[in-house]
Order: sequence, then structure tokens, then C-alpha cells
Amino acid sequence: MSGEAAANEPASDATVEEEVPPPPAPFAGNGPSERRRARVQLPPPEEDEGPTYFRIGIDHTYGPEDDEIHFQCARIKKLENLEVAGERLKKLILIANCVEKIENLESNINLEHLELYQNQVKKIENIQHLKNLSVLDLSFNKIRLTDSLGACQFDHLERLYLSSNKIVDVQNIFHFPTLKMLELGSNRIRVIPPEIGQLIQLEELWLGRNKIVSMAMPPLPSLRHLSMQSNRLEVWDTSLFQNLSGLTHFYVGHNNLPDLPDDFALMTNLKEVDLAKNAITLVKPMPQLTKLEELWMNDNQISDLAEVRNLSVFPSLQTVYLERNPMHGLGNEEAETKYKEAILQSVPNLLQLDAARLNQNVRVITDGSEQQVMGIRKA
Repeated sequence: MSGEAAANEPASDATVEEEVPPPPAPFAGNGPSERRRARVQLPPPEEDEGPTYFRIGIDHTYGPEDDEIHFQCARIKKLENLEVAGERLKKLILIANCVEKIENLESNINLEHLELYQNQVKKIENIQHLKNLSVLDLSFNKIRLTDSLGACQFDHLERLYLSSNKIVDVQNIFHFPTLKMLELGSNRIRVIPPEIGQLIQLEELWLGRNKIVSMAMPPLPSLRHLSMQSNRLEVWDTSLFQNLSGLTHFYVGHNNLPDLPDDFALMTNLKEVDLAKNAITLVKPMPQLTKLEELWMNDNQISDLAEVRNLSVFPSLQTVYLERNPMHGLGNEEAETKYKEAILQSVPNLLQLDAARLNQNVRVITDGSEQQVMGIRKA
């Protein structure tokens, strides 16, 4: 072997150096200690199947002899499994559930009380065979139409609740001869149908929080309570005073009504009147209202404190609300004192002025056992 070849031959005992990889870069965070963190393998997320609903007769049971079924906030979505109760069932009350449809009541022909308050019902249906109903409550649902009630001959129906739905036109509910209470508040009603005059037994009519612009009413001889609060009333209609002279409770607060007309005094049976938050500037004296006990006129535009003298003509007056009128002088201690003194001078036997109780003593009756309760400091 030539010397040149020998020079190019590697030595047999020479060490071959291997290239060492650099250390891995630290994880974001607090440096190398992050590398010692345990690795956790998470299971795959479960598929969301939506909310859980429960079933009558399976999850929520009732006894075979029960004549009343009452489940509240029970996440019931469907009316079902009521055949066991059958003709014995008198009351079905499912408040604040998730019922979407009225159905499967064919065997419950003796129902007297059906209450589906605060559910998801969109349509009034499948109840025309329930001829013994005296109470029907479908408040706080999603009902738009009442025309299907025209096929229902409920000769014993006394109370019908349809508040807080989406009703615009009130139809086919005026043929119930025994109806005493009708609740239609918090809907989208603009007009009171004249057919309401057919409800000659009606004692209470609740129409608050709608879009009604006229208070004109046909004669309703039995009506005692009328609420038209929070509507769009701006004009008094004197036909109401003539046709509803038997009213004892009249609520028209939160509208834009002007001062009371003289014909208001025709309602001589009034005991409680709500005129709050209107455009009233006067306390009109009406000595004909001898039975008036409560008068709410707060949040109006009465600026002259001398107006409160007219309160003296109401001999039965017990409660008066006049706060937040300009004459109140809210925030001015001297003005508020004069306000209170002027009212009490006119009505010295008043029991309540605004939110304050007057001329009343609280009597506490005790056997002394409260002294044994831990945390009560003895005098």
C-alpha cells in the first residue's frame, strides 16, 4: 500500500462523534417546569341531545283514585297518559311546564278546571267536549286566535284567563252565559268588541297592557271590576259612566287621560279608583261618590296644593296616593311637610297617604320564646 493510501485510511481506534439534538424549546408559560406537567387525555365531548323532558304517568305519577293532577315546573312537554284518571279527573293543573299542544283529553270528559298557565301552547283546540269546565286558564302562552272557542258550548264556564298571549282580535268568546271573569291583559288588543255586551253575568274584566284607544263600552249590568291600565286612552267616553254605573273598582292608570268629566260622578258605587300617571291637573270634588275608599292620583300634573281640599267631600276615603305631582315638592323637605299637612287637614281620618300607614298602632303579641333564640341580644 502506498504511503498516500495509508494516509487516507482512517485509524481503526478513532472515535466517531454523533451529533446530539438540541433540547426542546420550553412550553409557553413558566419555563421548563411545564414539560413535567401531566398529560391528560380528555374523552370526546358527549353529543348534546337538548333539554330533558319528563312524562306524565311515567316520570310524574298520580294515584288511580286522584281527581286532581297538579304538576308545576316539572318539564312536562306533552299531555298524555291521562286515561287512567279518566272520568274521575276534575282538575288538571300544569303550571310553568313546556306543553305545546292541548291533546289526549278525550277520556277526561268531567274536567271542571283546566289550567295550562305558562306553557308553550299556540292554539286552543281539542277541548270542545269538556262541557263541565268552569275554569279555563291559558295565560302566558303563545296563542294568537280565540276563534276556535266558538265551537265550545261551555254552559258552566265562569273564569276565562287568556292574558299574556299574542291576541289581536277577540272573537267567539261572548256566548258563555255564566262567565263572570274575563282576563285579556297583556295582549295586542286595539278594540273592545261591542259583542262583549252579551256577557250579562260578567263581573270582572281585565284589559290592562294592551293597545286600546277607546273606553267605549256597551251596558254590562253585573260588571264590578274594570281594568284598562297601560293602554292608549286619551279621551273620556261618557258612555262608559252610563253603561257601567255599577262599577266598584275602576283602573285606568298609566294612560294619557285629561281631567275627569262631570259624568264620572254617575259611578256612585265606586270604592277604588286608579287614575295614576295620566294628564290630570285637578282633584275634582264629587260628593256623589260616598263609597269611595281608595283614590290613586300619583304621577299626574296637579300643581296647586289647594286642590287637596277637595278630598274632604269623600266621606269614606281611607287611602290617597298623590305623590310625585308637582305640588308634592319631592326632595324639598319643607314642601313635602306642607303637602302632608294639607292632605291630613282635609282628610283627618286618613289611614294611608302614599306608601305610609297613618293613625295605626302595631301591637306585638309574644310569649317570650324569642329570647331563647341564639343571636338575639337581651336588653
